[in-house]
Amino acid sequence: MTPRDAQSKGVRPPLGHPQSLRDSRAELGSDALLAVTQFVILDAAGAHSSELARAYAAAALPNRRKLLQVLGFHDADALDDALVDALISRGTADDIAHRVAAHFAAGADHVSLYVLTAEPATPPIGQWRELAARLLE
Repeated sequence: MTPRDAQSKGVRPPLGHPQSLRDSRAELGSDALLAVTQFVILDAAGAHSSELARAYAAAALPNRRKLLQVLGFHDADALDDALVDALISRGTADDIAHRVAAHFAAGADHVSLYVLTAEPATPPIGQWRELAARLLE
């Protein structure tokens, strides 16, 4: 976060990680809006999400290296499982709901989900519906 961010009415941090949100909330105070975007992959079996998550994480690295180092990921180019999991929440709708809850517990006021799929040109309507059904219970 920059000094300008700390004086604003709200921010949207570039990395949806609960620890970075806790730090941002501490700097912003309770009155500012803290909104985060979480990349997600719905994959109940977990078999198909690993390669897809790694590909998206690799694409996200160039803009997030410095922040990842602050969070303790000093060898971001290795794309280990902990780093991929920090960038992308994957699994069942319940798994995604737990990550969303962690963001709220860390001080987020708003969490938007960006659903990643193997076919980015096709809107993930089924996944949106499944997530909505779980998150809006």
